[in-house]
Amino acid sequence: MPRSKFPITWTRFGEEYGPLTWLTIPGQNLLIINSFEAAKELLEKRALVFIDRPRFVMLRELLDLGNYLAFSAYNETWRKQRAHLKVPLSASVIKRDYSPLLEVKAREYLERCFVRPENFLTEINRIVAETNIKLTYGRLEDEQGLDYIQINAHILEFIAQGLQGYVVDLFPALQYLPAWLPGMKFKRDAARWKQEISDLEHVVSKSAKGSMLSDDPEVRPSFMFKKLQEFQEKYEEGMDVQQQMEDEMVITRSGLSLFLGKYFSRLIHDILLICSRN
Repeated sequence: MPRSKFPITWTRFGEEYGPLTWLTIPGQNLLIINSFEAAKELLEKRALVFIDRPRFVMLRELLDLGNYLAFSAYNETWRKQRAHLKVPLSASVIKRDYSPLLEVKAREYLERCFVRPENFLTEINRIVAETNIKLTYGRLEDEQGLDYIQINAHILEFIAQGLQGYVVDLFPALQYLPAWLPGMKFKRDAARWKQEISDLEHVVSKSAKGSMLSDDPEVRPSFMFKKLQEFQEKYEEGMDVQQQMEDEMVITRSGLSLFLGKYFSRLIHDILLICSRN
């Protein structure tokens, strides 16, 4: 089914079958909601029962990306990351803390379009990425030259790979077979990508913690600076080290989710495409 036909097809389901349509395909169950009232009833009033994510074995389990807000199940990880992001992304906080940044980036975008109007689509993607990175980390790169956009874009590549559709998504039991068997290339790829993702996460975490010592005025209002500052005030010497490390990683992944968030609607669209192909 072509991507452009998704909305039309889902709407026709609503006309023919009513506000709720249940689809079962190999490895996936889909509920198509064609009514605002039904969506509010299921996803707001009965959120504890119905809110969740598709399983996506390759993405969530083998690549361990189920720890990211957009792909997390409705569990403690989801609640912690949502709690970290809820207030910083509220309209009042955005207006209070980030209005100057948004104004500067809007002006930069217009200036770039004036110089090269044919690149307006490329420039808007770049300016949105820069804005998200500045909001999250306070600057585009750290003092050692680490480019946050490149790091986050690299993680996005792994997410896109995980959404390509694998046989293990249809038959989850395959993940327990040895990686050396024929046809298990996805397991070898997943192990390599998972390690690379973990390395990138720790690089970003270390860099963000290093920025706590910075006197750069642009860093101080950033999401990561404020969250790590709250974290340091919360924990004292003698507290559980393992829990401390886990909470630090939750903050790091929350920060990464801020940047990746602008791509998640497209990724979810790709999820539907994968399901339709299956």
